[in-house]
This record gives sequence, structure tokens and C-alpha cells, in this order.
Amino acid sequence: MQKIGITAKRTNVEKYAPIFCRVYNYLKKEGKEIYVEKHVAKLIGLKSYKEFKRGSTEVDLLLVLGGDGTILSVVRTMREFNTKIFGINIGNLGFLSEVSPAQINKTLKKVFAGNYTIDERFMLNVEVLRNGKVIKKFHALNEAAITQGSLARLISLKTRVDGKKLTEYHADGLIIATPTGSTAYNLSAGGPILYPRIEAVILTPIAPHSFTQRPIVIPATKKIEIQVFSKKRHTYISIDGQESEMLQDGDEIQIKRDGIVRFIRLPSESFFSTLREKLDWGKKLD
Repeated sequence: MQKIGITAKRTNVEKYAPIFCRVYNYLKKEGKEIYVEKHVAKLIGLKSYKEFKRGSTEVDLLLVLGGDGTILSVVRTMREFNTKIFGINIGNLGFLSEVSPAQINKTLKKVFAGNYTIDERFMLNVEVLRNGKVIKKFHALNEAAITQGSLARLISLKTRVDGKKLTEYHADGLIIATPTGSTAYNLSAGGPILYPRIEAVILTPIAPHSFTQRPIVIPATKKIEIQVFSKKRHTYISIDGQESEMLQDGDEIQIKRDGIVRFIRLPSESFFSTLREKLDWGKKLD
């Protein structure tokens, strides 16, 4: 890995300038070809540098300094490249991030020595159709969520899987989550946690009107089609909690498996240890 990119969250990062400097200086010492995002370069006072641009600069390894939100925004722009992503947590939860700032140099030394594993996570391709025409396309790592606006009222969502009727949800909304997103909004709504390597998608209704409409797990190879019925109500589809589109009565959402994102993981880390550390999963109460 010779071409290394550095990107970071774009707000409230001034206090992290020493960390950015440390990362840059370490990479320079290792003789790497470094590409730095513009706001990071400005923060650490670089006069001359190679600029990293999300979605257009291809690198071998992309260091993402931030929390889960930063990683989610970055991967949607880098999904077409064969770039490995390594998260350095300067956010809150940091479920997708690998290490803390204090461990950066020691950890990068291990990575450059080849002491790491690749964690592949698939994404979702989400299309919004109106009158049979695609009006919006999204790519989601965590989930696509169809929800009401400010008023909590039932909406109807006719749902098909590979063209066959699944059910018509009457609920406050519906979450379509990947295994990566199973520990996010899906988990808060009562959906199951999936092991990241499982090729499956979760459909979790939000406050369903019927007790029989529970979360369901289906193969990721299936195409999901959802038609929205919500007359005189504001209904939205949101992607990873960062992008959204207002829906109209009769709009159709088509969702299918998209490409993959490659995260670098340390051999000492595991999905189960992350659950225990980040979510206190399985922890006994005193």
C-alpha cells in the first residue's frame, strides 16, 4: 500500500489538528505517497500537498478520521474503487472505526507489515421511482428507512420480494438494513443483530399496527420492491441517516444488493468483542 489518502470529519475538528499532524508525519517518514483532503491540509498548515477528493481520487488505503457518520459519508463516494478503508475513531460510538488516536502509529506499522484482515461489507442500491421513472438513486451501507415526517401516523407499504407479495405493512415506517446496519437504527427498532458476513437483508417495521408483522431476514440476492401509500402525509426515505428524499403517494422503492466496501481490521479484533465493547452486549447488570 503506497498511495495513502487522509480524510476526516468536517466540523469541530480543530482540537484534533495534532492527531492529523502525527498521522501525516508518520506516513511521510514511511515514504508513502500521501493525498490529503483540503480542509485537513489547511488545518495542519500544509502549503503544498496532493489533494484527496472523495469519489474521484483513488488510493490504496484511505484513513478516515472521525466517527461512524464520517465513515458512512465517505464509503458512499468510494464504493466504485478498490480502496481499503481504515477508521480512526475521533467520534462518539465508533462502531465502524478500528482504533483510537493513541494507537495510530503502532497500528499503522502493523497494517503496513501486512498484519491485518479484510472485512468486506456489502451495500444497498436504492432507487425511487415515480410514475415508472427513476427520480433518485442512493447507495446505503447501513440502511434505507421509510418514515413519516413530524406526525406519527400509519402509512401503508406494499412490499414484494422478487416480484412475489410479502405483505402490506401498516406502520410508522419500515427499515431495510444490511448486516452492517443491523446494529444501528434496525436494532433500536427491535430488529435482530446479524453477523457481518451473512449475505442477508433485514426488513424491520417501525411500530407496526399488527403484532404479526415482525422483522424478517431475507437473502441479499433478492430484489425488494415497496410501494408507498400515504395520502396527505409527509413521508420520506432516508439513507444511512444522512440523505433523504420526500416521497409521494404511489412512489415505489426498489432495493437490491450493491457493491462491497473493504475495511481493514486487526486480527485481535472480532465482531463479538466490538459488540461487548461498544454496545455492552451481553453485559450483566449489577
